[in-house]
Amino acid sequence: MKIVVLAGLVAWVGAAGDEGAKHSPGDGVDVRASADEITQLVKDLADSSFPVRERATRRLLAIGLDAREALEKVAKGDDDETTLRAKAILDIFDRLLFSGVEVTLSFSQATMTWDRPVDLLVTLTNRSRWPAKVPFDVDPVKDRGEKTEINDADQVGIMLDLADWLKVRGPGGAEVDLRVNDIAMDSGVASAVRSRLNEGSTAEIPVGQSVLLRIPAFNRGWARYPCLDAGEYMVRFEYTPEWDDEVLRDEQVGRVSSNSATMTVTHAAPTTVSRQGGVTTLSLQREGDSLKASLTNTWDQPFLINTNFGFAPPFAQGRWVYSLDETVREVPLSQKTAESWSSFDAASLRAVPPGETLSLATIGVAELRKKFAEAGADVSGTRWTLHFSYTNQLDRRWHTRFGSTLLGNANAPVVLQTLVPRELLATRDSSPVFVAPAE
Repeated sequence: MKIVVLAGLVAWVGAAGDEGAKHSPGDGVDVRASADEITQLVKDLADSSFPVRERATRRLLAIGLDAREALEKVAKGDDDETTLRAKAILDIFDRLLFSGVEVTLSFSQATMTWDRPVDLLVTLTNRSRWPAKVPFDVDPVKDRGEKTEINDADQVGIMLDLADWLKVRGPGGAEVDLRVNDIAMDSGVASAVRSRLNEGSTAEIPVGQSVLLRIPAFNRGWARYPCLDAGEYMVRFEYTPEWDDEVLRDEQVGRVSSNSATMTVTHAAPTTVSRQGGVTTLSLQREGDSLKASLTNTWDQPFLINTNFGFAPPFAQGRWVYSLDETVREVPLSQKTAESWSSFDAASLRAVPPGETLSLATIGVAELRKKFAEAGADVSGTRWTLHFSYTNQLDRRWHTRFGSTLLGNANAPVVLQTLVPRELLATRDSSPVFVAPAE
């Protein structure tokens, strides 16, 4: 949340000028203040010197809610200058997040393997004498915080409530980025994301009270920080208002920081699982007299791969592709020009765990060269190239929009009568090229 601070205040007295810009908030880093200091700073809000007024404003903002009572008194007074500035500061206090909140983090487990879920527990305690504002609904979060199981929409919602302020570092201090599955695969998850992007919400933590937020499957949920390498992972909560004023910004006034929560991953993910967030890799290899096309799941979660091959959804398309200059010839895996949905085979939706490889097609080199020649390709030289192409458009979006006649249709294959599993991979991918494989 961006807090625009001094722009409105400065407007009442003219531009600050260089002199005002050079002044610091005094003891801005130290938020402690005596009653006498606060009283004097409130008086300084009406000082004839602009730098004095500006310094007092910054210092009061740095002190925070401890200055609220004194400001509320003068905000009801007769001096216009003091009243306007006091009200402006109080308005900023009302918009500051996590003011006076102590944040404590812990993990539900100290050690784990890369593929086992761990929960992150976030406790927010209001240590101030005033209600503390937080950017999410307190009661729903508190209620569901005690649950050991939670649906995907709630998991994503809780993660998005906090992710802006979580700093996650892995072994060696490398930063770990948030990773989120495709939200379009689940209407509940999509709704949770849209509600936060479009509306957002705020609530208050009463004085002296705590709220527990449990982020389930912190490392393995729909929204997650993937902890894929062996070693120690550290998480901190850090919030600083985005001040327009340079001095307040530099001194990080209003900053809230938690302890560091740590947990250790004892067994790393396979090296074939992408650390950068890659989804799949399609490879083409020669094995003796044959060529083999394979798809590797490099995502950190399992996929279903459609190996029902045909010409149109819900079938996947697999093609051996010949290229020479601007000439392209294709040999599809399925030679049928039309497929009946009744021939769609649920067993051909193949589960592929993270890091594992599925063979899509194998063909003899001699047979493939013959098929290319029959398709009009020139395979006599050595300049032509070959690659394999895989396309699957079958997913929940297609099923909802174009396959709606299948849903609930007793004559359709059973697997297509209800929405296909959300783990089903929809992708277009091509292998690296081979140069003119000889027989």
